[in-house]
Amino acid sequence: MLLGDARRLMGPNLLGRTPLVLVELTFGPGETAASCVSLYRAELDRMRVALGLAPSSALRVRESAGGVAAAYEAPIDVMLACAEISEWAAESACERSAGRPARSLEPKQSEIADMLRSQRSRELLAIAAACEARNVMLLWDDDEVTVGCGSRSETWPRQALPADSEIAWSRVGAIPIALITGTNGKTTSSRLLARIATEAGHRVGATSSDAITVGGAVIDRGDCTGPFAARAVLRNRDVDLAVLETARGGILRRGLAVSSCDVALITNISDDHLGLYGIDSLAAMAEVKAVIGRVASRAVVLNASDPQLVSLAPSFEAPVVYFADLDGSAHVDADLAEHTAAGGRAVVARGGELCIVDGGRERALLRLDAVPITFGGVARYNIENVLGVVAAALALGLGEAAITRALTSFEASDNPGRGQLVEHRGVRVMLDYGHNAAGVGAVLRLVRSLLSKAPGALSVVAGCAGDRTDAEIAEMAAAIVAAGPARVYLRELPDYLRGRAPGEVPRIFREALARLGLRDEDVIMAESEVAALEAVFAGATAGDFAVVLVHLDARGVSDLLARG
Repeated sequence: MLLGDARRLMGPNLLGRTPLVLVELTFGPGETAASCVSLYRAELDRMRVALGLAPSSALRVRESAGGVAAAYEAPIDVMLACAEISEWAAESACERSAGRPARSLEPKQSEIADMLRSQRSRELLAIAAACEARNVMLLWDDDEVTVGCGSRSETWPRQALPADSEIAWSRVGAIPIALITGTNGKTTSSRLLARIATEAGHRVGATSSDAITVGGAVIDRGDCTGPFAARAVLRNRDVDLAVLETARGGILRRGLAVSSCDVALITNISDDHLGLYGIDSLAAMAEVKAVIGRVASRAVVLNASDPQLVSLAPSFEAPVVYFADLDGSAHVDADLAEHTAAGGRAVVARGGELCIVDGGRERALLRLDAVPITFGGVARYNIENVLGVVAAALALGLGEAAITRALTSFEASDNPGRGQLVEHRGVRVMLDYGHNAAGVGAVLRLVRSLLSKAPGALSVVAGCAGDRTDAEIAEMAAAIVAAGPARVYLRELPDYLRGRAPGEVPRIFREALARLGLRDEDVIMAESEVAALEAVFAGATAGDFAVVLVHLDARGVSDLLARG
């Protein structure tokens, strides 16, 4: 048995809606989930009893291929100390599983006793209880505690909390919150929903894989899809509506920042990041994404073309709203027809129009070729994104006039790095974050459609993070080859090796491309995204097309394109 990790889940998570202390254990030869959990629990209770704590309450256990996660509830003021107890207990259990003596209690017992004394906070527990009684959101971490959200919030340092009786409860409360997750389309959907809410007159706080924005102004850059970024938005008193992109990693590592939301939008589920954190199947990944749906109160918006999501629909407490591209989807579940016949809401693409189905009646809102990011109605993946966002906007109560204004004015330039089409020296350049087979295939199908109208040679610049499996890299390669590129430029992603040796991912990529029939001389290694584009431009002629996948170097590419 080996310890994978011990950590706090500080909000709703895969194992429940309450904060939990979790450990991840890997099986050894001849071991089972039950035997590992039994050893861990024995050591956990040994330390807890020695510290004067009650034995652990019922463990929540989730088994995966070769491993198990075990978690329990703990008071939020001492969760960090409890995580230390759990880490020690798991390490001691590993010693016992290897036939060695269990770890001695000291000196760890004294260290954790000091942590418990310093972390205990009657004020925090009292505020949490008062929030629960009043149905008011509580946001907390190691530094700050917030009651309410956005423009209706108050925040204090963790070490200087007021008594709950001193809080002006009439001034704190809720603002509308939308959570967005899925394998692909999250950032585009977050940006577009934020635009609609802005058009409706809201001052929007939004998170995405690129930035945190408030009122359209960037307040932080980077991958801002986890709970830290969500809390930053919800603590900002300028915000009266929040749109929070919520990635798989944050849900699994820390849980959600919020205990509830108004609307949850899940775009799709496909092969990506499987094998991490014990998530080893599409069904398991769907359950991770479903965490945001479990906390929604007004609506859960689901892609009716995704059978994994449709299968989850009955498990949500909030009403389900479906969206579906009926003009382009290869599969739409029969549940959609049953759902709308029973009076359920859906947003669909039919006959080139965006249609709203409500109360059994269908009406058109606008033509989809009038929405710039659909590229005249041929970017099917963005049509799906638009449909899901409109469904979420309607569930939030945003008006149809604001929806129409936002859809028809939201340009590719408003969505940098996501299907962003620019021209340089007569060469068309598509910048996209496509980082898995489904995303790569979708953007390259769009590019082939554009090339059919204005032919030219296609070059593809590709890279891949090291946490993808060899099979996932091969699937990305197959999606690239299917587009018929003249050349493929491979680059390392040095900040995303994630356990791989330098050069390993490009080698696997090259081997996969060769197996699929691409000539060795047509696969070129590049030092960087910018170097790859410079090589493309050096050999391209007017009318050619370059697609940059996993577009990360926004500043470097922007500077290159600005040089003329």
